[in-house]
Amino acid sequence: MRKKLNIFIILFLAITTLATNSYAKDANKEPHKEIIVYYFHTTNRCYSCKIIENWTYDTIQTYFKDELKNKTLKWKPLNVEDESNKHFIKDYKLYSKSIVVSEMDKEKEIRWKNLDKVWQSLRDKEKFSNYIKNEIKSYLEN
Repeated sequence: MRKKLNIFIILFLAITTLATNSYAKDANKEPHKEIIVYYFHTTNRCYSCKIIENWTYDTIQTYFKDELKNKTLKWKPLNVEDESNKHFIKDYKLYSKSIVVSEMDKEKEIRWKNLDKVWQSLRDKEKFSNYIKNEIKSYLEN
């Protein structure tokens, strides 16, 4: 009886170890991909700057609800005049209020893009929204 119990315990431990190792390997194969959409602004903002923020937010809320909910997409408006955010000016070569899309894998940034054509679309909300939507979508699909 004791011999059977020992065999059972050994088999149980072996199966548990194999299952745990298999699960850990599968978890490591899937990178934690996250897309961040930043809106970089200053403390004082003009009417156009507020439009850029509002239209971008509206577009994200309209087309990417599921991605926001499951946190594969994040919306982060940040004031670059705050001390903790000043590094973004250099990091992303910012020269104006900007929308930047960034792909993260865990803590590491893989790629980013400044969506500088937002300024050219300020008179056409549909064109603006399509531009934002398509750029974010391309990041989510790749």
